[in-house]
Amino acid sequence: MNKMKTKIALLIVYNHRYDKNIPRLENIYKDRFSYVYHLVPFYDGVQKNVIPVYESSYYFQSYIAQAYTHINKEGFTHFFIVADDMIINPSLNEGNLHEKLGLQQDECYLPRTIILQEKYNFKGKRWWGYTQKAVGYSIEQRGVEVKSILPSVHEAQKILEQFGIPFCDIPITTITPKTKVGMKLAWDCIKKKCKLYYPLVGGYVDTFIVTADVMPKFCQYCGAFSATKLFVEIAIPTALFLSATKIKMDKDVKLHEGDLWNDDQIALCKKYGYDLDKLLESYPQNVLFIHPVKLSKWKSSRF
Repeated sequence: MNKMKTKIALLIVYNHRYDKNIPRLENIYKDRFSYVYHLVPFYDGVQKNVIPVYESSYYFQSYIAQAYTHINKEGFTHFFIVADDMIINPSLNEGNLHEKLGLQQDECYLPRTIILQEKYNFKGKRWWGYTQKAVGYSIEQRGVEVKSILPSVHEAQKILEQFGIPFCDIPITTITPKTKVGMKLAWDCIKKKCKLYYPLVGGYVDTFIVTADVMPKFCQYCGAFSATKLFVEIAIPTALFLSATKIKMDKDVKLHEGDLWNDDQIALCKKYGYDLDKLLESYPQNVLFIHPVKLSKWKSSRF
């Protein structure tokens, strides 16, 4: 791996304003990362490294775009974005992040993508309900002028196709509803004829890494997608693929995703007895992050 001096900004994204988490997360990360920023909706406190952001959590791509305007002159080489209800592997710090992850310093990172035209199959889940958020979406909306900011449909199609991401309508067969909610989503898609008017891709966005050269364009696209109300789990992956040329995902790196849902989440809480100290002391070595970990429910003698 090519060695170079890095300066990493750790951006912690809060979906909701919960000030009690700020000092706890500060203590967890301050000895490992020199530059920690908390992106907190509608914050009106006095802590200097907390950046107030203004947008719905459904479009938190705007949080990152807004925060970037506060720190874009600080000379950061990388921006490491994590969720406030996520615990990153405690062995990671600003000096070893790239080496331990297996990421070249000119590469961005996104855990995984969701190809909207394909059947979803991840950890037993057979459909992704947010596919509906892409159906009928258009960059041409009243009161929002982003057409000249974003790549044209043709340009975006060419860029995404280089990553194997198709641009075509979304087959209704990609949604296999087993609940009333699923049936409603499928029906809404049918009514909209499953049309995809702009090239889009979904993905997991509770953590990702963006290089400094990519960040300006990425943030501009994130802002445009926020203004046009594109759901965050589609907006961020699409913005990253449209702005970066080198992206690694979970399958390409040494440390792997640890998102837990339903029974797995319950099992984690029982295993550690909601004791954050125990979790950090016996953290799985090959896992990059564990998510979600609701800090308000976890005890600690240190944080």
